[in-house]
Amino acid sequence: MNNLVSQMIRKVPGSDLVCSRRGLPGRWIDKLTGAYPELPAGLGSGMSRPHIFVGTHHKGGTVWMASTFHRLAHVNGFAFVRLNKQMKKWNYSPRKLEYFEAERQKLERANDRPGVFFDYHSAMPDLSACKASRGARGIHLVRDPRDMVISAVRYHLKSDEAWLHVPDNRWGGMTYQEKLASLNSFEDQIAFELDFNVRRTVRNMAGFNDQGVFRNVRYEDLIVDEDMLLFHELCVWLGLGGMEIVQGLHAYWQYSIFGGMRKALESGGHGHISSGKPRQWETKLSPSALELIQRELGTEIESLGYELV
Repeated sequence: MNNLVSQMIRKVPGSDLVCSRRGLPGRWIDKLTGAYPELPAGLGSGMSRPHIFVGTHHKGGTVWMASTFHRLAHVNGFAFVRLNKQMKKWNYSPRKLEYFEAERQKLERANDRPGVFFDYHSAMPDLSACKASRGARGIHLVRDPRDMVISAVRYHLKSDEAWLHVPDNRWGGMTYQEKLASLNSFEDQIAFELDFNVRRTVRNMAGFNDQGVFRNVRYEDLIVDEDMLLFHELCVWLGLGGMEIVQGLHAYWQYSIFGGMRKALESGGHGHISSGKPRQWETKLSPSALELIQRELGTEIESLGYELV
């Protein structure tokens, strides 16, 4: 079995890069094929498996995870449902559960494969019925709020997302992006982001209800997961098996800045990431800016498992 999987891995585009990186072919293959027990009989061959849920937050790996899981779903023949995109004002809609259950039932009538449900604000519906009738496994991506603020300022100064370019009476008819750019210092921009964007995002992230379904995963751990051992563990946690895991790892590599996105990052052509380093706040924030963020979000920073300084 291990020899067969090893041969098939070599046929996956880009797998030569994955397996040769940092001289890890043997250890990588062993981890992939031999480190976990066999999955239950019937998995992938008729027995219903849990649906997969992925929750992220703005400037916390959303585009990365959406691209990865969309590809993972496509190559493995799973349906991919982007919950926010299908229903306007998804976060607050009283019909959220009704919509989700309709989508789930439609998917289950089509085939017995798990679906991948993605929510880029992590405003998940009540999954009780899904847990009881089918099962549900999910990951919830979290990020150090201090780095999220830095990323938000950088991105909102250059992004062409429509909401950033809508004139707003709060700022005398300026758009969000124009107002942000008009501020005199990086610290003023940090304060603006806290007031109008990041504070709310971070509090939602810290207050996320895991429903007994989700596993918190740190952005900082994934962004350095060059061996892909963590993502392999997550694939197993989510119920993937055999070649589904191999395909999932290839999707992850393809959209990661240590893999297929490396050249785009190095050339400045990655639209969402200007630096892949964790703990940027240690060098990018002035003492006063750091104090401001920790004063505003200290409780949330600690509740998410990060240390204050």
